[in-house]
Amino acid sequence: MKGFSDAERERIRADLIEAGRRLFTDLGLERTRISDLTDAVGIGTSTFYQFFDSKGALYLAVLHHESERIVEDYERKLADAPTLEAEVRLGLASLFEELENNQLFYRSIVENERQVLLRRLPAERQQERYRETNETLVALAERWTGRPRFRADDPETVVGLIRMLTQVVRLREEFKTLDTETEYGQARDLLIDVLVAGLVKADEASST
Repeated sequence: MKGFSDAERERIRADLIEAGRRLFTDLGLERTRISDLTDAVGIGTSTFYQFFDSKGALYLAVLHHESERIVEDYERKLADAPTLEAEVRLGLASLFEELENNQLFYRSIVENERQVLLRRLPAERQQERYRETNETLVALAERWTGRPRFRADDPETVVGLIRMLTQVVRLREEFKTLDTETEYGQARDLLIDVLVAGLVKADEASST
């Protein structure tokens, strides 16, 4: 990247990720153009390609950056939970809250933008990107699988459960169409209750 100091490279990369986060959130992957990104940062197209091979590469970098932020937020929240039950409940509730309110993640996971993008990559790159995302989720799952009262002992299985739960949020649109979004919230909260009861064994000390 001839012509830029290390500090300038770091700033431009950070600016592109932030611009990508805003534009991908507002417009989605397909409607965001390279020129939208470069105009937002004040660089030329040739400079963009010094940092990212494609718009899709930036999109995946934005998602990775957001995933790390979310896990950091989770860890701060979960540290204050008084019991394992409270921690799992808070973790699941935070997952739903993020998907319901973070339009970038909603587009990526619920509307499958990320999956569509990954399918365009060579098989080995798909696996590489999948592992990157998985590592972030596994770090969160390991908080629970290492606890004696948590029923699942394989972090990968918990990650699979989390991935399945993300699709529940898709149903919210159906509830909205029927003007029954309150019922969606009640059903979601009941699902969280059922999951907590199923994932965490009763504390024998407190039940005697």
